Amino acid sequence: MIPTTPAQGQSVQCSCSHPTCARFNRLGDGNIAHRAWTGQYQHIERLRCTVCTRAFSAREGTLLARSKVPEATVARRLKGQRWGVCDAGTADIWGVDLTTGPRFQHVAAQRAQAHHAQGTRDRRVEAVQRDEMHAKRRGPHVEGLHTAIAMGSRFVLWVHWGPRTQERAALLMAQVVARRGGLPGWLRDGWKAYPAALWHVLGRVSQRRRGPRGRPPKPQLIPPQDLC
Repeated sequence: MIPTTPAQGQSVQCSCSHPTCARFNRLGDGNIAHRAWTGQYQHIERLRCTVCTRAFSAREGTLLARSKVPEATVARRLKGQRWGVCDAGTADIWGVDLTTGPRFQHVAAQRAQAHHAQGTRDRRVEAVQRDEMHAKRRGPHVEGLHTAIAMGSRFVLWVHWGPRTQERAALLMAQVVARRGGLPGWLRDGWKAYPAALWHVLGRVSQRRRGPRGRPPKPQLIPPQDLC
């Protein structure tokens, strides 16, 4: 059966995809309305924003955007990737092109990163455990897996690959601070780069004179008042 009306509550789960719109990426504002059905089988819904009056596909911003691969095939392809099926095996099993697998992996990684950034924004966490794991990537490159995990819920706030350096420790600290409100309790191992990274991320620059004469003093980092 070809659908003629949108499913109930489907437009509530979508937001305007145009960055210039005042309701861009805001769910549940009631500004998304059904416009038409498109596609070869009239199975793709086209929506319209009542604020900027622009129309867009319901698949915009998803893995199915501008793709002719059926939705069931995409779901099975991602499940195969999760269980370690190689790209050549996936292309042979589900009858897709060999380049389809890496393309969906790239788009899925971008979508997962954006979804994780939205889910961790202003998240209330009492304590954060910072740690890094020694790992070896393809070839002679030896790097570390830097992670920040919320204590109690074990929610991964941030993770990235990179060398075990002071800059990577500061990047991990800055990403966690930017994604939540307030200062949590920080738990770490014995790596000396973490206290210095905390000081550089949260400290403020001060250049106070002791007298009216003489050379200007060197700038110093002062910790915030709520940092114990």
